[in-house]
Amino acid sequence: MSTFDLLEIICLLLPVAALSGWYLGKRSRVGVNSKGITLSSDYYVGLNFLLNEQTDKAVDAFIRMLDASPDSIETTIALGNFFRRQGEVDKAIRIHQSLISNPNLTSKQRNQSLLELAQDYLRAGVFDRAESLLLELTQSVGNQLEVSLRHLVDIYEREKDWEKAIQITTRLQTVTRQSMGSDIAHYYCELAESAWSKGKIKLAFKYLKQGLEHDDHCARISFIQGDFEKKLGRFRHALRAYKRIEFQDAAFLPEALPMIIECHERIDEHEALEEYLNYLLEHCPTISVILIHAEKVKNKQGKEKAAHFLANYMHRHPSIRGLKHLIEFHLSRVMGDVRNELLMLKSLVEQLLEKKPVYRCGKCGFPSRLLHWQCPSCRQWASLKPIQGIEGE
Repeated sequence: MSTFDLLEIICLLLPVAALSGWYLGKRSRVGVNSKGITLSSDYYVGLNFLLNEQTDKAVDAFIRMLDASPDSIETTIALGNFFRRQGEVDKAIRIHQSLISNPNLTSKQRNQSLLELAQDYLRAGVFDRAESLLLELTQSVGNQLEVSLRHLVDIYEREKDWEKAIQITTRLQTVTRQSMGSDIAHYYCELAESAWSKGKIKLAFKYLKQGLEHDDHCARISFIQGDFEKKLGRFRHALRAYKRIEFQDAAFLPEALPMIIECHERIDEHEALEEYLNYLLEHCPTISVILIHAEKVKNKQGKEKAAHFLANYMHRHPSIRGLKHLIEFHLSRVMGDVRNELLMLKSLVEQLLEKKPVYRCGKCGFPSRLLHWQCPSCRQWASLKPIQGIEGE
C-alpha cells in the first residue's frame, strides 16, 4: 500500500476518531467501562497495523471498533469501498459482510450494505453471489433499485444470458423512463445468431423481428437478416434488408455495398445496380462509392480517365484510401524513376492504412480494425462506427 493510500484511509478514519472521542466523552458522564476503553485502543491499534502494512490485522481491529459504535455505518461502508478500489476485494467483502450481520441496521442501511457487498463480488468475478444479492435489492423501491438493475444487466451481458438481459433492461426502462430499445435490439440479435447456429431458422427470424420492434434503426439487424437470406439463396429478400441500412445508419452503408453488389449480380439485375450506384454517387458520395465508380470508369474508359475521375473527387474530399488507388491508376502509365518513386509512395500509404483503425467508439474513443457491436472498452452498444474523413470514409 502506497503512502498516498495510507493518507487516504487515515483521512477517511478521522471522523471515526471524532465520533470515538464524543462517544467516550458521553459515556464518561455515565461511567466509563472497559468497552469504552476498547473502542479507543482498537482505533490506534488499527492505524498502527495500517502504517506497518498489516492490513488484515487492521481490518480486524477496525471491524471491532466500528461495530462498537452505532454512528459509524457510513464510515464502515467507505472503508470497505476503499479496499475494493485498491483491489483488496477479500477485505472489502469481510468489512461489508460484518455490516450486514449488524442487527442495528435500518432498512436503508442494510440495502446500501447489500449493494456494496454485491459490488465486491462483482469485482471479484463471483457473479452468482452478486446476482443473488442484487435480485434481493430489486424487491425494494429505494435508491439502490436503478443501480441494482444496471449491475444485473452487466452480469447477464457478461454471461450472455440475453433473455434475462431483455427482462431486466425492460424493467430498467420503466424505472428510468428512458428508452433502452437499442440495447434490447442487440440482445435479440445475439439470440438470433445463436438460434441460427443451432439450425432454428424460424426462431432466428422471429428474434430479428422482435428486435426491430424495439429499435427499427438498428443496422445490425439488417446485416444479420441480409446474411441469413443470402445463405438461404433468397437474394431479393437479402437485397431489401441490406438497402434498409442506408436509412437506419448511413455510416454503415459502405459496409453493405459488397453484399448489395453481389445480390444484384446473383439475380442478374445489372441495370438496377447501375441505377443504385448512380443514386449513391449523388446522395452518399463516400470514398467506397467513389472507388466503385472509378473502377467502372477504368473498365470502360481506361486508367487515365479513372485517375482523373478519382482526382476530382479527392480535391474536394481527401482520402488515404483514395490516394492508394490513384497511385495504382498511374503506375501502369509511367516508367523508370517515376515508377519506382510511385511504388515507394504506394508502399508507404499501404503501411499507413495497415496501422490505422477502421472504427472508433463515439463514447470512449476506443479504436479498432474490427467491427464490434459492443465496445470492448466502455461496453456501450452500437457506439463503434466507421471512421469518417481523410482516414476513413
